[in-house]
Amino acid sequence: MKCAICRNGNTEKGFTTVVLERDKTILIFKRVPANICNNCGEEYISSDVNRKLLNFARDEKNRGITLELLEFAA
Repeated sequence: MKCAICRNGNTEKGFTTVVLERDKTILIFKRVPANICNNCGEEYISSDVNRKLLNFARDEKNRGITLELLEFAA
């Protein structure tokens, strides 16, 4: 896919780190699958992965977690 930001690079499959923060909860997800621009480094996460991240974040916030480092499992 052509990068929507730089319009010069193409995206390649890879992994990224995602940090989600709300109120006093901070979640850090490592090895999240993403498409990454080979020119500018812009990261694109699929809607399915995004949905899983947000659902998990909601559950962790409801549990009262304040800081957690997790390895993403697709």
